[in-house]
Amino acid sequence: MRIIVGGAHNGKREYVRRMLANVPHQWLDCSVGRLEFPADVTVVIDRIEQWLAQTELPEADAVEFILKSIGGKDVIFILTDIGRGIVPMDAEQRKLRDACGRLYQRLMAQADDVTRIWYGLAQTLKKRGESI
Repeated sequence: MRIIVGGAHNGKREYVRRMLANVPHQWLDCSVGRLEFPADVTVVIDRIEQWLAQTELPEADAVEFILKSIGGKDVIFILTDIGRGIVPMDAEQRKLRDACGRLYQRLMAQADDVTRIWYGLAQTLKKRGESI
């Protein structure tokens, strides 16, 4: 599993598009549908935080569902860092921010590669074979 993480509008999607320019892949926008993880092609999972906000599953069950569903598949997560900046006044938004933080920690612990995109610049945070 690979993770591309960064703030909103920092160039994550463009980075992934360039990376996969000649690679068959399926782009899964979680804000508009169910989570489905085909096994035969690279799957780009985008906006997982929106799925997490909409699911009726308890947080622990949602995280386990995601982790079990991606097992053994070639997956790239595009994660929006929503944990920085001003703490939301709305309790539901704080709950989502905290849930995303816990999910992201689990994903990054299992990821082979983690790249942070900061205003279009890529920084490797974790490379295959290195441990966190």
